[in-house]
Amino acid sequence: MSSMVKVWDPFIERKRLENLKSANLTINSYKNKIVLTDYIPAHVWYNWGEYPAEKCPMPTEEDAKNFALYKEKGMELIKIHEEWNDALEIFGEDKFTPNNEEGFKKLIDLAHQNGLKFIPYISTGYYDRRSKNYNPKWASFFKGKILSLDGGYFNYGLCSPRSPEWRAFLLNNIEKLFDKYKIDGLYDDVGYDPLCFLDPPSKKQEHVDAFEESFSADGSFEDLIQQVYSIVKRYQGIFTLHSWKYANSIISYPPRIKCWDYLYLGEGISDMNTMRRTVRYLPPYVFYIPDWRVIPKEDPKKIYALSIPYLQFPVLYHGRSIKGKMYKGDKLSYKCGSLEVGHPEIIAKHYKKHPDDYPVYSSWDSVPGNPKVIEDYFHFLPIYKNMTKPGTHVFIDIQGQSLTDGRLWPDLVISAFVNDEFYLAVANFSKDKDTLVFKDKWIDLETGKKSKEWQINSFELKLLKKQENINGPSK
Repeated sequence: MSSMVKVWDPFIERKRLENLKSANLTINSYKNKIVLTDYIPAHVWYNWGEYPAEKCPMPTEEDAKNFALYKEKGMELIKIHEEWNDALEIFGEDKFTPNNEEGFKKLIDLAHQNGLKFIPYISTGYYDRRSKNYNPKWASFFKGKILSLDGGYFNYGLCSPRSPEWRAFLLNNIEKLFDKYKIDGLYDDVGYDPLCFLDPPSKKQEHVDAFEESFSADGSFEDLIQQVYSIVKRYQGIFTLHSWKYANSIISYPPRIKCWDYLYLGEGISDMNTMRRTVRYLPPYVFYIPDWRVIPKEDPKKIYALSIPYLQFPVLYHGRSIKGKMYKGDKLSYKCGSLEVGHPEIIAKHYKKHPDDYPVYSSWDSVPGNPKVIEDYFHFLPIYKNMTKPGTHVFIDIQGQSLTDGRLWPDLVISAFVNDEFYLAVANFSKDKDTLVFKDKWIDLETGKKSKEWQINSFELKLLKKQENINGPSK
């Protein structure tokens, strides 16, 4: 029998149907409901190299051990950031070409050998203004100045989705990526500021203003993302999107068109509770990319209270450690002081003084790294994977007293994950601890305690499982 063929058990199906019957009879009101089919709960942001200091290395035993670990832990998706390409064109390539093509192909093969989907970084907006390919017609302007992400090694212009020339250049290069390499999708760092706030394009740029651009509508951007999404789906791939707009509480507005599989959010956000309120009801599926550079030093476990009740989860930063290597050639100069573009000089300075400190795995990691972050991740991952198996019905932010007795309070969130097991994710986002009383007894997955009454601390997450009352098959 093929390893793809699942054996279906009537007893398990009975448990699932009984649980769903109970949930549908008792849970009368909720903010959202999602039925999971092909949801991938475990993503790793893999650091492969330290570009532009050097080309990415050939895969070694270190990568093989890491990938085997992910397979063992049930992880399914690896995302490689921009170090895979030659965006700054110092090795004779460009933003859509590997700086180590043989190594890139072998790393993809290694991922596939371990059952991992492999998605590399692209950007639908950022392109280096010093590039031989850069066209000034692509540019966006604000108050007469070209919009550009400058700092570190970067001089990245924000290319307008209203530019036909930029669209054709971008989309043709995406087509070539799928045609040439066995990638499983794309991660898009969008590089976009809402056009309604920007200067109108000049006639010389020959942009086409085809859509509504307003505080609540990003017509050209949405259309471009839809085009990229259609390419990815034609190749049966996975599309992940990173857009700071959707996590920014000042300008965030729910998208009118959802054309991604996973949305990565969190860069530059220090107040994670404000971000929770901003992203909690966005279209699925949201993954946190916590910015440990700016998040206040507190219990990293808080991330799971903020995310799991909304069917959201963090991405794991891992891979080869970052030493803070700096480019030493004459093709680039480095500008310090921009937190947006990483901080290799800070990393290098720290580890020169403290070489034995825990490693950094991402340019958004704390310096030094925090081992508790990875410990927490691998603690919660197996629980979350069980809660989000295919066929699970997720009732997000249950309203009223469907499952509870007694008093409820503001900033209490209860969500149900219902399959052949019945789970609750309960989080208290108020400043004080309080006591919640359920109609039935539940089992704490952390302690094994069984109770109807639970005291929940501020920003604490309780993961509970319903006691089974279904008999096994008769003998």
